[in-house]
Amino acid sequence: MNNPLVSVIIPTYKRPDMIFRAVNSVLKQTYDNIEIFVVDDNNPKFPEREATEEVMSQFKNNHNVIYLKHDKNRNGSAARNTGWRISSGKYITFLDDDDEISPNKIQKQVECLESLDDSWGACYTAYHTLMKDGSIQRSTTNQSGDIYLRALMRTFYVGSGSNILLRKKVIDEIGGYDESFKRNQDIEFMTRAFENYKVAYINEDLLTIHWEVRTIKRTYEFVEDVATHYIYKMKERINQLTPYDQHRVLAVIALDRARVALKFKEYKDLFRILKENKVTFGECCKYVCYLVKRVCTKKSYGFYLD
Repeated sequence: MNNPLVSVIIPTYKRPDMIFRAVNSVLKQTYDNIEIFVVDDNNPKFPEREATEEVMSQFKNNHNVIYLKHDKNRNGSAARNTGWRISSGKYITFLDDDDEISPNKIQKQVECLESLDDSWGACYTAYHTLMKDGSIQRSTTNQSGDIYLRALMRTFYVGSGSNILLRKKVIDEIGGYDESFKRNQDIEFMTRAFENYKVAYINEDLLTIHWEVRTIKRTYEFVEDVATHYIYKMKERINQLTPYDQHRVLAVIALDRARVALKFKEYKDLFRILKENKVTFGECCKYVCYLVKRVCTKKSYGFYLD
C-alpha cells in the first residue's frame, strides 16, 4: 500500500483542558505519515489562549505538530480553513478538540480510500458518544455510496466532523468551510462535499465523542436562524431536485425545526413551520416514532423519509 501524507486539522477554542487528549490520540496512530495542525482560535487577550499555549508547549519538539494562532477569535469554520489552506496531505481529516480517535482509525480510513477509485471522496467509521449522564450512545448509521440526499436533509449522522477522512482535492474543489456558519458548519460542509462524490463506511467503532463537554446553552432564535440560514444557502441545490425530493428534504428539516420549537415551547412557530413546509400527519407520526426509538435504544442515527 502507498503511504500518502495525511493532514489532521484540530481547531481549538476555550478547551485547553481537552486539547492534549485530542493531539495525543493522533500521535498514537499506527499510521505514521501524518502532519498535525492545531489552530488556536482563542482571543489572544483571553486566559484560554495562555492556557492553550502552555499545553501546546509540550509538543514544541515534535516536528509533526504545527501550532497556529489566530490574531482574534474568528470561528470554527475559519480555524478549519486555516489548517486546510496550508496542509500538504493527500488526505485531510478534521478533529474537534474534545474528541479522540482510536489508534488505527487513520490507517483503516487510508486503506479504505486507497482501495477505491477517485469517485469515492471520503470515508467514515462507526463511533460512540459518551453522554453527560455517563451513558454511551452508539451509532447505527452505515450508509455508503451516494448519500447526498441524506446529507442535504441534515440527517446523515456521522457523530461530528471528526469522523470524516476526505481526499484533499474534494475540499479544494468546494473551497473549504463556509465561514458564515457558526453552528452546523460540519453539516453544511459535508453536504457540499458529498454532492459529487460517494462516501465509504468502515464498520468499526474508531471515534469517541465526549458530549458532556459540549453543553452550550442556545436560544431558540439562534438555533432557528442557523436552520433557516442553511436552507437559504442550500436553496439552489434544493430547487434542482424533483418536486418529490424537494418535499422530503424540506419536510425532514421542518420536523427537526419543529422539535426545537417544541423544546423551547414556541408552539406557534411549531405549527407554522409544519404548515409552511406541508408536512403531513403521517410524516409527523413517523418522526415521533423515530425519536422514541432513539431514546429507548440509545442509538444514534438520522431520520429519513423514503
